[in-house]
Amino acid sequence: MKSFRSILHLFITFIILLITKSYSQFTTLSPDCSSAVQTFLNSSEFNACFPYNKLSNQIKNVANLQNFTSNEKDIINVEDSICSLPKCSDSLISNFNSTFQSKCSADIAKNNPDAISVSGLIYGYSPTRDSICFKNSTGGYCLVEIIENIENSLMQGSSNTNLSSKVLCTDCVKSIANTYLKYMKSHPPPANLGLGLTHLTDYLNQTCGSSFLDGNVPLAASLTSAGVTIFDMSFATLVTSILISLIFHF
Repeated sequence: MKSFRSILHLFITFIILLITKSYSQFTTLSPDCSSAVQTFLNSSEFNACFPYNKLSNQIKNVANLQNFTSNEKDIINVEDSICSLPKCSDSLISNFNSTFQSKCSADIAKNNPDAISVSGLIYGYSPTRDSICFKNSTGGYCLVEIIENIENSLMQGSSNTNLSSKVLCTDCVKSIANTYLKYMKSHPPPANLGLGLTHLTDYLNQTCGSSFLDGNVPLAASLTSAGVTIFDMSFATLVTSILISLIFHF
């Protein structure tokens, strides 16, 4: 099983990969496909619900989690910027998906790695957006809480593969896990993303009990207070094979 520290590192990296222009050039995509992706990411419509351009410079220091305490403010600033905006509409994401499928059909057929990444971004937008914006009972972001809990546990001698129930069986982890599981069960992922549920469900059921993955999202109300609404299950589109595959594919 991949270490949870690596998983959370790449949770942050996901945000960076989506936002930073150096990555978003998608250099292996065909010209028409790359142009379509870039046009969408830089569009005023997308930036009205996801601050892609605003955050391009803001998040440069977030990727390195080895000195997490010095980066916590950066992570919170990124989440504030993302979660202060309304969630992207079903129609906006669906329209982008249609354009992507049309302009990038050859790239997709060849299993181009950048095309697969964009497919993952499209597929996972809704649950990832919610997971980024979940807040705990004290008003702190779940992402920060989870990273802090894991880092503290590892510092106290826990192994990467033997994290305690105090670390894993929290409302934050439950909300994120059930959000993804509900979404993936209602919207089976494309086969080329290689995503699965078995390892996650077995691990959390063993550690937290069978009621942990009961479909309930205890922190759903925190999304409303952050200026967003809980994900609409009709969303079948935009952000991350990176996060989903790492959290749910140990």
